[in-house]
Amino acid sequence: MTHPSYVERYLSLIEEIKKLEKNQKRKIRLVAVSKKQTIDKIIKLRTLGHLDFGENYVDEAFEKKNNIEDDSIKWHFIGNIQSNKIKKITNIFDWVHTVSSFKHANKLNDECKSANKIMNICIQINIDKEKAKGGITLSDYDKLASDIIRLENINLRGIMTIPQHNKPCGSSFHEMNKLYMKYDYLDTLSMGMSSDFLTAIENGANMLRIGQGIFGKRI
Repeated sequence: MTHPSYVERYLSLIEEIKKLEKNQKRKIRLVAVSKKQTIDKIIKLRTLGHLDFGENYVDEAFEKKNNIEDDSIKWHFIGNIQSNKIKKITNIFDWVHTVSSFKHANKLNDECKSANKIMNICIQINIDKEKAKGGITLSDYDKLASDIIRLENINLRGIMTIPQHNKPCGSSFHEMNKLYMKYDYLDTLSMGMSSDFLTAIENGANMLRIGQGIFGKRI
């Protein structure tokens, strides 16, 4: 039995998302998580009309962007932010999903000013309060968001989370949606990966980050 190729998986995922958009009566944006994938695979998905790609590693993304040279692609940073990589992050990416401190947001803002650029960001919420995971608690959102909103070159678009992987995620996603619905300046609820995107969509997600569900398991 032959396994479906990444192209077949991608096309069937797009079909599924289209049906869910119809049911939910809202647009759902798919970020193809392309970390550790080849440039050829990204180019192939681009020829199929895909524009949003997510990367965790700054240097890997830098190499890919320079080799592909396609300004229509939107690059999403979904990795851990390191202060010494912020200038590079600014140069490469259109979105940063993992902002969880004013220090990083302020540095991003300074670099964006120099580059004459506006950066779309999501604040990362550590919804299940896991010690080993980045992000802020729900109760810290108001303070951080009100500080970030004042930054001229940062556009606070949404909130993002990665729930605890070994427990049902419905209630965590529900809490995220409650926070999202409180603020009319937010337009992006970034949650849902290969194993839990259906539950995420049921709970209001409109941006998914899917890698394995497209490219298969990394060996």
